[in-house]
Amino acid sequence: MRKILSLCIIGVLLMGTGCNSAIEAQQAKRTEIINASIEKPTAIDTIIRRALGIGEIYPSIESLSRESSIIIQGVVISRSTFQSDGVTFVKSTVKVTKTLSGKASKGDTLPFITPLGFNTLKKSDKVVLFGRQQSKDSLLLPDTYTTVGGFQGQFHIKGNRAKRNTEHLNKADQKTFPSLEMKLSLLIKKIKKAKQ
Repeated sequence: MRKILSLCIIGVLLMGTGCNSAIEAQQAKRTEIINASIEKPTAIDTIIRRALGIGEIYPSIESLSRESSIIIQGVVISRSTFQSDGVTFVKSTVKVTKTLSGKASKGDTLPFITPLGFNTLKKSDKVVLFGRQQSKDSLLLPDTYTTVGGFQGQFHIKGNRAKRNTEHLNKADQKTFPSLEMKLSLLIKKIKKAKQ
């Protein structure tokens, strides 16, 4: 009886040691995954952040206007996604209804690209976009535009008003990135004044 009891105790201890080893292995794997996810940004990450102005705060129409090579009013006519170096982007094609700054004509269709989490544009949206043209050697997509600061340079028009869509942000971030809601006519006036 003692032998059986001893064997049972040894068996339980060995199983516990095996479980601990398995748990330790799982914890080590989790730690490895976490450490890999917080590594320094790669060169492509840095290029994308600089090209899009992500990480910058544009608190006013004036700051957005200064950073823009083109500002247009238009309608989103298509929206699609694509991947580049493991990052998902949204490509929104916008038909220009009015050029507020830069070189575009009424009726032109311009492609705007943004990382998936920084895009608030949907098909049929009426918008004012603060954009930058990508160079021909861009790693993103040559001859496309990005909106300044991602969603910060995307204003949605509803009736005679325009604003940035910030509903996807938490309350603290909404204070950092205000919607800048105003009459469309005032927005256009501020853009023209800033671009003088």
